[in-house]
Amino acid sequence: MKTKNIYYEHDEASGTSIGVKYEKYLYRCQSKFQNIEVIKTHNYGNALYLDGCFMLSEINQDHYHNMSLDLTPKKSKNILIVGGGDYGIASMLVRRDSKIKITIVEIDDKVVQVSKKFFPDHFKLTKKQLNNIKLIIEDGMVFIKNNRTKYDCIIIDSTDPVGQAKILYSKNFIKLCNNSLKKGGTLIQQSGSPITDMKCLIKPLVKKYTDIGMKKIMLSSFSMPLYPTGTWSFISAKRA
Repeated sequence: MKTKNIYYEHDEASGTSIGVKYEKYLYRCQSKFQNIEVIKTHNYGNALYLDGCFMLSEINQDHYHNMSLDLTPKKSKNILIVGGGDYGIASMLVRRDSKIKITIVEIDDKVVQVSKKFFPDHFKLTKKQLNNIKLIIEDGMVFIKNNRTKYDCIIIDSTDPVGQAKILYSKNFIKLCNNSLKKGGTLIQQSGSPITDMKCLIKPLVKKYTDIGMKKIMLSSFSMPLYPTGTWSFISAKRA
């Protein structure tokens, strides 16, 4: 009997593991910031893992991107994405609106390079659409500290608050994002699983948003087949 290739991701908080059968192990490298892996699967297409955690796949990824799209007001014309170097959210936004301008601030240029090779559909854009996306390779905190532009919407499409990404969940960073929004602007942030992360991540984030004075704070949950517990969330709010 042929042994199946299974890639496992273990979630310590829930004490569960998620296994994905894969056909081929495509890529692995250690960037300056994280371990990057790509596997080829039958049900999900190519799948990207950062530090052993599932990030995105070619198939069944739309739950995450569609929720981000739904939370982004259609009137938003100037958008900042912190993270998002896979171009998943950015490509959907520029396809939705030809007049939109997007700035992506991604700390790890290797994520962009790997995404271009293994998730090419995110980059199959017209010349005009590509010109409407500006990519900056920089630490999100450094960028927002020096930023003088006012955005209609800021999307924090980062990894979980571990290591380099931890600062993106700090009150100081959120306050700087709030200050970088236009009046009535929207902040959207991935906020983990509402099943396991409510106490350790979601409620503390809501408190930070509240303390800053942000308005219309809302938690939006959605299904994600390969994320821990199968359910994930975004927090969104309006500028204070």
